[in-house]
Amino acid sequence: MKQVLIIHGGHSFSSYESYIDDLNASEISYQQLLPQKKWKPWVADNMPDVDVLLPAFPNGHNAEYSEWKIYFEKLIPFFGDDIQLVGHSLGAMFLAKYLHELPLQKKVRRLILIAGVYDDQSSGDSGSFAVGDATGLERSASDIHLFHSKDDPAVPFSELAKFQADIPTAMSHVFEDRGHFTDSTFPELLELLNQK
Repeated sequence: MKQVLIIHGGHSFSSYESYIDDLNASEISYQQLLPQKKWKPWVADNMPDVDVLLPAFPNGHNAEYSEWKIYFEKLIPFFGDDIQLVGHSLGAMFLAKYLHELPLQKKVRRLILIAGVYDDQSSGDSGSFAVGDATGLERSASDIHLFHSKDDPAVPFSELAKFQADIPTAMSHVFEDRGHFTDSTFPELLELLNQK
């Protein structure tokens, strides 16, 4: 059975006070309240012969690495022989940190990290998800890909080079105008996931 597990993004803070400060400072627009089309379910809709898993990790707006670790480890027993792991934003950070600390016993076919922060604090508080070291990820994945856009408003493009230094075998996919990859579709990712 072919599987794709996509881990969404979120926010993490170094303290509860930082979270409350961010909550107080953040603005909400009416447009944000309307239903949004996102690429994650779009990928699932366009891979009908694959089990695309879209779990909701705990407390996405005030995420804690230790909580996500518990949840992720409950998913590992479901991994089949042909699984690809995709992490977007905080999800990319989580996978990089987790797989550096605890390599999987059985390699996944492909690992894809999209627009993750490595250790840059100018893009916001990474809280317990700060990566700091992404070496050794090839012990958990046969094929590793990094996606980043030069115009990402949330994560500086310079973060990509830090992942590249730690994972020299990874293939990088650089974009000029995709921002933080929040479009309703993601054809380049779909094409990669469909490759053998």
